[in-house]
Amino acid sequence: MTATNMKLPEIDGIDKDILELLQNDAKITIKEISVKVGKSPTAIRSRIVRLEEKLIKKYVALIDCRQLGYREMVIASLRVNSSEPLERIKEHIEGMEKIKYAYVVTGEYPLFIMAKCLDHEDSMILIEKLRNLPGVEEIKTQIVLDRIKEDTTIIIP
Repeated sequence: MTATNMKLPEIDGIDKDILELLQNDAKITIKEISVKVGKSPTAIRSRIVRLEEKLIKKYVALIDCRQLGYREMVIASLRVNSSEPLERIKEHIEGMEKIKYAYVVTGEYPLFIMAKCLDHEDSMILIEKLRNLPGVEEIKTQIVLDRIKEDTTIIIP
C-alpha cells in the first residue's frame, strides 16, 4: 500500500493530546493525562489501549549515550550491487547491534545508516563489517563531530 492510498488511523484532538503527552513523558500517569485533557481515567485508559494497537510502537527511556562513553556516531551511505539481493543486505544490517537507524533511500547509495560507537576503533570495526557485507560495493562514511539536535518526537498532524 503506498503512502497516498494508505488508510490513516482515525484520531481526534484528545488522541493527539494523549500522544503528545506520552511522547514527551512516557511515565506520565493516566490520572495526570485525564486532568490535562479533561476526560476520565477510564476513558483515557481505553484510548491508550486503542492507540497502542495502531500507533504506539513501544515506550522507551532515552539514554544520554555520551554519559556511557559513546564518543562517535557513524553515518554511512552504502552502494550495493546485484550480486546479493537487497533484502538479504537489509537483514544483515538489521542484525548489526551498533546500527540504530537504517533506511533505504533514493540515489546512488540506496542504504543509509547511523550507528553509535564507543570510540574510533569501535567505529573502524563497524565500517569494516559494513565494507565486507556481500553485495556492498562502496561505502561513504562520516563521523559526527557535534550534535546540534536530536529529537525523537514527531508533530502529531
